[in-house]
Amino acid sequence: MTETGMIKLLVSVEDTGVGILPEAQGRIFMPFMQADSSTSRTYGGTGIGLSISERLVKLMHGEIGFVSETGTGSTFSFTAAFIRAEMSSLDIKWQQQNPSVSGFQGLKALVVDGKCIRAEVTRYHLERLGISVDITSSVDAACSYLSSNFRTSDSEHLAVVLVDEDIWNQETGVTFRRLLKEFRPNGCTEVLEVPPKIFLIATCVSSTERNELKSAALVDSVVTKPLRLSSLICCFQEATGIGRNTQVTTGILSTCGNLLKDKKILVVDDNDVNRRVAQGTLKKFGAVVTCVESGKAALTMLKPPHQFDACFMDLQMPEMDGFEATRQIRSVESKFNEKIDTGEVSNDTFVNMAHWHTPILAMTADVIQSTNERCMKCGMDGYVSKPFGEEQLYSAVARFFVSG
Repeated sequence: MTETGMIKLLVSVEDTGVGILPEAQGRIFMPFMQADSSTSRTYGGTGIGLSISERLVKLMHGEIGFVSETGTGSTFSFTAAFIRAEMSSLDIKWQQQNPSVSGFQGLKALVVDGKCIRAEVTRYHLERLGISVDITSSVDAACSYLSSNFRTSDSEHLAVVLVDEDIWNQETGVTFRRLLKEFRPNGCTEVLEVPPKIFLIATCVSSTERNELKSAALVDSVVTKPLRLSSLICCFQEATGIGRNTQVTTGILSTCGNLLKDKKILVVDDNDVNRRVAQGTLKKFGAVVTCVESGKAALTMLKPPHQFDACFMDLQMPEMDGFEATRQIRSVESKFNEKIDTGEVSNDTFVNMAHWHTPILAMTADVIQSTNERCMKCGMDGYVSKPFGEEQLYSAVARFFVSG
């Protein structure tokens, strides 16, 4: 941080690709130039990406450069200067926009991760929720931390333990679970009624592996990397119950009837936690929920004729995102409707479906106006912001169904 209150960040991106030939390195930032300038080059592109990046970095009063070794790879780095924001104002703004996270404020978390930078990223997300964070870099250090902290009054505030997959094994899970169950807060003669929850942070865990870990009581849930705040909140809410207002559910059911009862709803999200949270919430209202993890799968499921009454669609997914999936679904529906109009397809077997248009609602943590406009432009019917509450999810989809 400089004396003027500015923060200079250094960002580096490293790959293990083919590298850049020494004779090509001098022109790498020139517009419309590429390392491989032959007419039969292997890679596409226009050759302006790095030129644009250089100009953007200069606008942020920074510098950009790289080092590269042929056959080994390249490392590109840039610096940029930013004004330091007041953390208190950021916290207040976030909490105002997401009142469901207020229950996390004042809790304490332990992050167990051997990579310092990765641990700090986890700390950043947790602190945005008002959770104080301690970090240890090994299993032994974490066990020492748990042993010492359970002898103080601070132990009653420890709510979650997050362990990275790089240092995780079954023995680790058993050790942590035993320590969290057996130790007592200072001055207490009984063990904690609700011990801290254990979360595994992993890049890729199958549903079978997840269920095995939970069935063996080694972890309470799995948080997938890269960490996304919305996924972290959903995972915490599911495991701890914090921020999930059951009174809201009861109130909705008593005042709105059973608008979602037996309605078939498709949930599309590449994140397993988000799928399970949405599925669990919709099932509370009597809906029949099917989950898929990609836009391509959604396109197949929503090809007319189908049995779904509505769809919740995540926006950011690999291969085919929510925007493109919705565009293609609307195109397929349009062509099918033309066949109905011309009599090529009979709609006698489609109950109350003279015109096919499945309500599609976006699920996104990005609620800025431009994103909302993109949703409407590609054919979506609305959106719910992550992390979503039960009332929000219900209200978004129930308006498409007529009571009685």
